[in-house]
Amino acid sequence: MRKWKVIIAKGKAKYRNWKQCFSSFTERNWDDTGTLLYWVVLLLFSVSVGIMSGKFMKPIGVGMVLMSVVTFIISVLILWFLKKIVKLALRNGITEFLTWLLLCFLCIMVFTGDSEAAGETENTIFAVGISIIFAMFLKSIWAVCAKKVRTKAIFITLTATGIPTLAVIGLLCTGGFSDNYIEEYQKLASVKQLSESESADMQKALKNGDYTVETITYGTSEQADIMSNVTDISYYAENEGIQGYFKEKYQGYSLKEVPMAGIVWYPKEKTECPTLFIIHGNHNWLTDSYLGYEYLGTYLASHGYVVVSVDENACNGLSGENDARAALLLENMRQLKKFNQQKDNPLYEKMDYENLALAGHSRGGEAVTEAYLFNSLSYDPDNGNHRFSWDFSIKSIIAIAPVCGQYQPADREVELEDVNYLLLHGANDQDVSTFMGMEQYENIHFTGEKECIKSAVYIAGLNHGQFNSLWGKYDLDEPVNRMLNVENFLPQQEQENIAKIFIKTFLDKTLEDKTDGCTELLTNCQKYQEILPKTLYVQSYDTSDAVTLCDFEEDVRLETGSLKGVQIKARNVTSWREEELTFSSGELRENYAMILKWEKPKEEAQIEISLPEWKEESKSIRFDIMNMEENEEEKAQALEVEVVVKDAEGKEACVKVSNDTTIYPAFPVRLNKLQYLLGTAEYKHQFQTVSVPLTKFEGIDTTNITEIILRFPEKNGKIAIDNVKLSQ
Repeated sequence: MRKWKVIIAKGKAKYRNWKQCFSSFTERNWDDTGTLLYWVVLLLFSVSVGIMSGKFMKPIGVGMVLMSVVTFIISVLILWFLKKIVKLALRNGITEFLTWLLLCFLCIMVFTGDSEAAGETENTIFAVGISIIFAMFLKSIWAVCAKKVRTKAIFITLTATGIPTLAVIGLLCTGGFSDNYIEEYQKLASVKQLSESESADMQKALKNGDYTVETITYGTSEQADIMSNVTDISYYAENEGIQGYFKEKYQGYSLKEVPMAGIVWYPKEKTECPTLFIIHGNHNWLTDSYLGYEYLGTYLASHGYVVVSVDENACNGLSGENDARAALLLENMRQLKKFNQQKDNPLYEKMDYENLALAGHSRGGEAVTEAYLFNSLSYDPDNGNHRFSWDFSIKSIIAIAPVCGQYQPADREVELEDVNYLLLHGANDQDVSTFMGMEQYENIHFTGEKECIKSAVYIAGLNHGQFNSLWGKYDLDEPVNRMLNVENFLPQQEQENIAKIFIKTFLDKTLEDKTDGCTELLTNCQKYQEILPKTLYVQSYDTSDAVTLCDFEEDVRLETGSLKGVQIKARNVTSWREEELTFSSGELRENYAMILKWEKPKEEAQIEISLPEWKEESKSIRFDIMNMEENEEEKAQALEVEVVVKDAEGKEACVKVSNDTTIYPAFPVRLNKLQYLLGTAEYKHQFQTVSVPLTKFEGIDTTNITEIILRFPEKNGKIAIDNVKLSQ
């Protein structure tokens, strides 16, 4: 017992000696050196808050300076107050610790950004480490300059902390790093040669049309070309708190008197034009975001469309307001209809109100689906005492990088029937970082009574803001955008060109029923890779003429399909099950699929789908497939699939999917610069629709199919299968 007491006593003595030496060392080098740290951190924090809050004031520069000064004064007072409280409680000064906590908070805010990207934990640890290094760097500078300390420890610390500090500052000032996976994956694609006519049609479609484009504005201000009315959307939303107060002061109106305003592009030589209404999403309300779609408006107007971009800044800065966005859009459509009927109006008979489409970007991409829903209802789903009176002929919806589920009518998802739908989203979107629009895509159903199409395109190298020419590269505000990687984006013009050609082709098909050489872009965009901007395209689509064999939504029985009599069996797999899929963020997609996994089976893995008596003429076999493997770029391979069809006589034929469609591996997307340094990535999995014409299956009776087999030659794999259909 005495022996242990002696050991413990010696240990305590050594600890006291070590503590005394360390305290002496730190006092000799860094005693009372937190002054520079204190003022630099307060300045950085104040400027950061000033930039983020001052951008909502006019003029913006004055607002930022004003808010920086106010924040600085408040921060000094708060820190002084906390210091006094802590001193009273602990009898010890703690200014440096409080200052470092503020610095740590600022670093975490900058280095983690949106905090939804992969590697959030690593980024947070990195941020804490940098805050310590930066704090020691500032303290060492103060020790040398103000305290005249000239020890080796100080100069070693200055060097050891100065180099990483300068490196991080350089990293914050650069655009980041380029991606390699896009070029590597492009090598996996088998590019098909277009015919001369198809190539000519696409090249022509990418250029402006033959019509002369006229532009006109409408609104309640004296600068507007056409005077309009105001509308009340206060039923749906409200400007709350101090921010709401400032917003109303600077905008000059409340939500009870929102000006109906916007800009119209139209062809001078044409009347009764199919018309597209487009709305922007949430952004700084001092930015005239509705003007950011001029590239699209002038392009479509030159091809014979009228494009109306609606100013929805009244809804910006709010939350849960997408029903207000939808109502404001519909009221603007009512206002434009009056203009269209006034003989003395420049827009007289310019628009064909029997042929309308809606488009929305970001929150606007969700709001247009709600506008379509509201347009079909007589009563507000959240309050039957509030009547709706819109009844426009809307045929098509376009969603550009949309959110989903922000507003749910009567706490339900927005489910739509028999409407055409186009969805575009960039894999490098740093605002809406998951392909959220696929939830809405899955909630659009076809009854077969109308000819309809829905198409979703996921595109590598595209971000959120460059779909609007005024929003720019950075999808988050200063200073939290400093760690966003923007070096791997396609140039803005190419991103705009992608939006233009897909939207025009979609409108040509759904509003004007054109079937020129570009129509296949909506169902097989990989065919046009040699002409489209050089990147990766993953596409899902569906049409109203298809009969669903399996969509895995109906029950938990693995052996049965969606169509009565369809039987399913998997062979040579490690496991197979029906599962609700998730996005890369871990959020549920609200979509079930069949998941198959196999590891070096003796025979090829396959899924067999047996049909009941089927004697109808079909055009093609169609299914959605997703490669769920996550491999490094240089090891990634395109997924090979063989489709086997059997007829009633037992004859069978096989077609390789890779001859026409490339099923890419998951995209290893890096939104944050640290992801490149730390070797982390967020793998984006998306469905690719595969369609195989039955004419390719030679030697069998395609009017009497009994079995469809999807076979996978790969030795190892994990995939998701969904929406197996026969196109009629």
